[in-house]
Amino acid sequence: MVGPNSKRTAAGVSTGDSGTTGNPIVRRVLDYIRERGLEPGQRLPAERALAELLGVSRNALREGLATLVSLRAVEARPNSGIYVRSLAGESSFETLVVLSDSGALPTATEVKESMEVRAPLERQSIELACARRTRADLAALRRVLDDTDAVISARGNIADCDQAFHLALVGAAHNSVLTRVLNAFYQLSLPRRRAFFADTRRGAESAAEHRAIVEAVEKRDPGLGAALMERHLGNARVYWRDVLAPAPALKTSSDPARLSRDRLVSARD
Repeated sequence: MVGPNSKRTAAGVSTGDSGTTGNPIVRRVLDYIRERGLEPGQRLPAERALAELLGVSRNALREGLATLVSLRAVEARPNSGIYVRSLAGESSFETLVVLSDSGALPTATEVKESMEVRAPLERQSIELACARRTRADLAALRRVLDDTDAVISARGNIADCDQAFHLALVGAAHNSVLTRVLNAFYQLSLPRRRAFFADTRRGAESAAEHRAIVEAVEKRDPGLGAALMERHLGNARVYWRDVLAPAPALKTSSDPARLSRDRLVSARD
């Protein structure tokens, strides 16, 4: 899932696009489906008409639609046309990432469910890292910790460092499939984490947790590492549960949770 605009962490792990999230045609088609409220089974306009509606060439549209077919967001029926599929029941997880990248905020349920799936994968990642890490892996993790400390000293947002840390950690597990799967989760959650780490105190707390995790990996202690990771993810779970809960009618814009959610929305505009 490494695209031409990908970046790499100190561990040499891709943090960039997956080859689909940066495709403007994909985003335009998904926006069209969402804005028109098209339901599963409904047919998209014919190619020429849709290309004119979106203001793109027919060749570019074909490429975008081919990507969406591979993501199972739409279905190409021979001699009939392109039909919308059920995103929740038929599409791939990558489709959720593409939708998020296009500006469609994940629902509270999708956030909760994605964190439920991510948690055991992160535990597996740290257990494998404890068993397989090399000196080079530890050096890469420490570089990310140093980069994080520098951002914190400048009172900056550590979201990118946080992503680099988790990718370096899964890189130490030396399982390319696990890296690819978790990378999709990191791409999906990046805008949320930018909002979360807008509070520099959270950045400092997370950095301390990262440092403890690295120490567990260095000691090759999978039990301690898994416990630290569970606590690390649990803190974020509790926070986002509160932020994404329906706001009481009398809640004002000065409420910290509401402000964080507003930042999340603004990050997509």
